Amino acid sequence: MLLLCGCFACLSVAATDREEAATGRVLTLALGAEPDAGFDPILGWGKYNRPLFQSTLLRRNKQLELVGDLATSWTLSADRLTWQVSLRKGVNFSDGTRLTAEDIKFTFDIAKQIASIHDLTNLEKVEVVSDGELRFHLQQADITFIDNFVSLAIVPKASYGPRYGLAPVGSGPLKFVRWDRNQQLIMVPNPYYYGQKLQFKKVVVIFSDEDSRYSRLRVGQLDLSAIAPRYAQLLPPTYRLWRIDSVDNRGIAWPMLPKQGNNIGNDVSSDLAIRTAIDLVIDRQVLVEQLLEGHATPAYSIADGLPWGPVAQAHEPQVDPEVAIALLEKNGWQLQGGIRQRDGVKASMTLYYLAGDTVRQQLALAVAQMVKPLGIQITPVGKSWEAIYKQMHQQPVLFGFGSHSATEVRGVHHSQYRGQGYFNSGYYSNPEVDNALDEAQHALSWQASLPYWQSAQQFIAQDKPWTWLVNLKHLYAANVCLDLDSPGIEAHGHGWPLANNIEHWRWQCPN
Repeated sequence: MLLLCGCFACLSVAATDREEAATGRVLTLALGAEPDAGFDPILGWGKYNRPLFQSTLLRRNKQLELVGDLATSWTLSADRLTWQVSLRKGVNFSDGTRLTAEDIKFTFDIAKQIASIHDLTNLEKVEVVSDGELRFHLQQADITFIDNFVSLAIVPKASYGPRYGLAPVGSGPLKFVRWDRNQQLIMVPNPYYYGQKLQFKKVVVIFSDEDSRYSRLRVGQLDLSAIAPRYAQLLPPTYRLWRIDSVDNRGIAWPMLPKQGNNIGNDVSSDLAIRTAIDLVIDRQVLVEQLLEGHATPAYSIADGLPWGPVAQAHEPQVDPEVAIALLEKNGWQLQGGIRQRDGVKASMTLYYLAGDTVRQQLALAVAQMVKPLGIQITPVGKSWEAIYKQMHQQPVLFGFGSHSATEVRGVHHSQYRGQGYFNSGYYSNPEVDNALDEAQHALSWQASLPYWQSAQQFIAQDKPWTWLVNLKHLYAANVCLDLDSPGIEAHGHGWPLANNIEHWRWQCPN
């Protein structure tokens, strides 16, 4: 459900006046983090949300249903090993060159070849049948492969190279103009775009931290900005608050192996008793109401409320410190000098979070306080992702996930992905989970796969490789004249999810 707060009383003008005002306006936004690797979809740009510069074969609408983008039809063979895809005719890239089936084949081939963030290991080959038709041949049946048609945007074969992400060419609604790293990104409407045209002559995205964004809002330098919960009640009168539901969650990934000699494993978090005790004292309702001022909901899995999520929240732990303490003592964790120890190992860990992200910082600090009475010492430390990457296999990390695709459940929990990227950083492995996830992937249909996803998460809930904390509401401050139409439920904040429907935004006041 989309919740909108604030004043909706904007000036009413005639349709022709609105059109003239809109088409002549520069829209200035601050929507989130700057992508480190640039705007290359093969390297991950647009995987979670709309890539803006590029197009994908399919998109998800506000109801999360699959709809065509570059593809006009898509059918799966009876043996579930071949996808036949028909293409939209007459599509050009933003430089005026024609987009063909060869560009799509090239994009998938390169993404598979470089073992990118897109998991294309099951793709046997892409066959160009004609300029408007392709076949995607799979090595084995995989009902989730279609998600790649949504998440991997198409790049031009003729001009793609190592520096593509610094000045992308694509067939999406926006055309790249200039990127001043750490400062701003300038875009204009793509004159060759086949869809609905933007109502703004230029879009400028400003890159700055949370405090700087709020300062810019106060002096009217931004038309729209993502904001932290602490600023939600402090908006200037010319702005209104938009609260957008999301599947964007925050949780702690625990190292699941005993300490190894190669910076893998942790003798504290690898004990189920420790993870269970922590789960028993985390008061998620306090995190939601006091820490995030109600701009979130409690989280208990990676996919709460989604079709492939848990059937019910029967596994939700009740806050019970006495049971938690009894469990620790039963498993040999004795209190000594305020910190529990077992076999010479202190129940002490460092909890890493992304520096500069106040929500993650506040959550990490709150968790440390909640577990302290147990005799478990957690020290929150904010670092860059580069620094966290070196520690995440041996110390817990406060991560964010949340996707419109069930494949994320597999990536985070299947043993196949242990130690690969940021997904299964804790080296979690359970054969029953793997089997259920494999059965889901090989199911006869999407509907038939759902019980397997749900079964996997029942085992995951028992193992507790994660302690999930909250599902966030995404908060935005928008000029009262800017109508964002009706944004859909947003995924994790990589990219700028609010811009998924940017061509439907309207400026409703005269300049």
